[in-house]
Amino acid sequence: MKRLSIVIGCAAVLVSAPLAAQSNSDSYTPLNSRIKRKNAFPTEPRRTFDFKKSSSVGKKRSKAMLGQFSRCLYNRSNERSLNFLAKTDFGFVSFEQIGTNGEELAQLFGFHDCLGRVAESNNSGVALRFYPNGLRQWLLETAYFDQYPDDASWVKPGNVVKDRVYPLSENVPEVQVAMNFADCVVAADPHTSDFYFRTPSGSEDEKLAVKELMPSLSGCISEGRELKLDPSSLRVWLGEALWHASNNSAPAEADSSEVTQ
Repeated sequence: MKRLSIVIGCAAVLVSAPLAAQSNSDSYTPLNSRIKRKNAFPTEPRRTFDFKKSSSVGKKRSKAMLGQFSRCLYNRSNERSLNFLAKTDFGFVSFEQIGTNGEELAQLFGFHDCLGRVAESNNSGVALRFYPNGLRQWLLETAYFDQYPDDASWVKPGNVVKDRVYPLSENVPEVQVAMNFADCVVAADPHTSDFYFRTPSGSEDEKLAVKELMPSLSGCISEGRELKLDPSSLRVWLGEALWHASNNSAPAEADSSEVTQ
């Protein structure tokens, strides 16, 4: 048996399911899950809830103060933001990793100016700390929604996702384990993963998406493991996987050296 626990507020959603024994090295999967990393995207999205809501939930999120703030940072320079995302990864935890410091990056992306603008436009105070991983999350989310404003239009049935490149975390197992799990979930159910990423934090839509994702989340956990994720962490992980998949998928017929094994 395996167990998956997703904490939502003060409640925990627990899933238990039997897991078939792993067969051989040919069926290697992230965390030894049942879902092969090289599986093609599903030909059809799961239909147990209305994906037409994606646009409306996205609008709610974009109107939130954090959404306004992230877009302000990103709009300082789309090209600069994309270059920053290309040279960092989920393991970006120190500004020194890319040869700079917090104050330089804060000035480059207009952190203090954007904070002031959002506070003024909402007639409210805003307090945020400028951390390396926070900057990546803000820019990644905005870049993804800028390219795909309504839904996961990048998903092409039958495509597979290419190998990841880790600019900063090639030798950091913890980062790769987290990303393998997230990549597995997105490959199994890209449309619901996209929907979840768009939902406002703490909303009923977020809870609905978690329930819909449970089969994929459970299927990407190995036998004998228990993984606990709060909604914020799950959002970050799936955002990383969505960004990677949307920029690095190709038809399954592509050369095997270019796709995830």
